Amino acid sequence: MKFSEINTTKNKLFLLGFLVLLLIVLFVIYRLNQREEKSVVQDVNTVSLKVLSPDELKRIIPLKIDSIASLFAIRKEWVKDLTENSSTEKQTKGKQQKTKKSPKLNINEVLWFSREITIPKDVSSSEFNFALKNSLYEIDFDCIGTEDPRSRNLLINIYNKKDSSRKTIGNVNLVFSDNIRRESADICLIINKVEDNSIPDLEKLLALPDKFSVVLPDIVSKIDAQTVVLDSKRDYVIFADIGTEDDLLAEFKHEMPTKVWRSKVRSMCYEYDKAAAVILLNPRKINPYETDLLTEFARYNLKAYKDTILVKFDSEEDSDKKIKAFFNDIVLRSQKGARSIIYLVNFNNEDMQVFRNESFKLKRKGYNFYTLTEIMKRRQKLLEQEVKTEVTG
Repeated sequence: MKFSEINTTKNKLFLLGFLVLLLIVLFVIYRLNQREEKSVVQDVNTVSLKVLSPDELKRIIPLKIDSIASLFAIRKEWVKDLTENSSTEKQTKGKQQKTKKSPKLNINEVLWFSREITIPKDVSSSEFNFALKNSLYEIDFDCIGTEDPRSRNLLINIYNKKDSSRKTIGNVNLVFSDNIRRESADICLIINKVEDNSIPDLEKLLALPDKFSVVLPDIVSKIDAQTVVLDSKRDYVIFADIGTEDDLLAEFKHEMPTKVWRSKVRSMCYEYDKAAAVILLNPRKINPYETDLLTEFARYNLKAYKDTILVKFDSEEDSDKKIKAFFNDIVLRSQKGARSIIYLVNFNNEDMQVFRNESFKLKRKGYNFYTLTEIMKRRQKLLEQEVKTEVTG
């Protein structure tokens, strides 16, 4: 086709019309965007932030302090309102103070509020200060802590950020004590059936920095998973079943000759000398035989325990609901008096990610997580302390 055939008046008009239409469309889009931006600016300008009065702040900030204290499982009876005490003292002193000027100003005349909070030794005063600082940020207030180098007690002074002089309007004094303790517990996670994960997922799971133990896979078809666990240096346990001749998969059968099961114990102790423990699964409750096995394992370095040390937690819910239910179970058991709990769980990578994101809430309340090796050492240490106290007391 020749250029002269394209370069016609009709085609030129068509092209011009197309360009005009395009410009109109672009102009309309521009105007709409400009109108939306103007609307947003107007909305921002017309929304006025509520300015809190001093009386409202005097009520709100102490509530925030109490709320932060509850996050750290600090009981109400450990929190003392010094402003109330000051008011009471002022009333009981009677008419003498009307004629005699006190050399020291009353707290109510200097501060809006003053809290003294007695806390256990395991509470992090710096974390408390940080949590309070974040809570005060939304009302345009801030705080600064001053630690006593000897006692580690922390005095937190609160001030208005708009006040350049940083005048203290209230304070919180965190006082450590050896005489109080929170309702918390030592927790151990033993993750079962890790061989159900793909090898890449298993490697990610074992590489997590969190403290937990795993059950060593013993299925022949999953020998590669066992190798990954052993190579990871992760704290692991071995399950050994106690049964009868009818239990084909049982490692220890009641009918075994003494020489045979003793030899089997010795072999396990040498082959898995790096294991945290052997846990004997005894569904048939063959107790005398179980006792003999525990006695035999005690001759070697490999620890052996009954499966009754385990609390089995299982849930078919999604990760969020599963971990929430798990944490609720921990809190419920600790409130009933449990101070050391070993859980057997089936957690995958997604479950562990939710666990990692949420576990700080329990740690803040005084709960600690350990491997099986660590938690059994802690139990032994506490047992020795109790025995020593009984003997000397």
